[in-house]
Amino acid sequence: MAQASIKEIVGPLLAVLLLAACASPAAAQISIPVPGTGGSIQIGPQQDQRNPDQNRYYGGAASIRVLGAVYGRNCVGQTNTNVTNDLARQCQGRDYCVYRIDHRQLGDPRPGCAKDYQARYLCRDGGNERYASASPEASGQSVVLDCRRQ
Repeated sequence: MAQASIKEIVGPLLAVLLLAACASPAAAQISIPVPGTGGSIQIGPQQDQRNPDQNRYYGGAASIRVLGAVYGRNCVGQTNTNVTNDLARQCQGRDYCVYRIDHRQLGDPRPGCAKDYQARYLCRDGGNERYASASPEASGQSVVLDCRRQ
């Protein structure tokens, strides 16, 4: 196996760091060439291959409207637990959404405390406010927002 020089490693590594710093974490997909092999390593968000269509649009008038989401509100102290934007980015406008809670994406508002997750949403068909939640530790769990007609 050939040894890579520092220059061969630093260039791709610098490119990865710049992409990671500037790109949206959900949109970043990076290919890193592996010197001397002709291959590459893919880095980016992972799709759940067991059910890749789980968050597809159904096209009905019952789409999800995210009202709010908090991660770690159960932990004592003054911390920002609002994670509404991430939930809205992944679920807003869909009829059905499986949202995987990930502390690496959301941040850790209170290290050392097992955090809960709570989401509030409406279905645009005029129904009542709905809720989805996960108990502590919520990271690694999923919540389901469902506006499909029953």
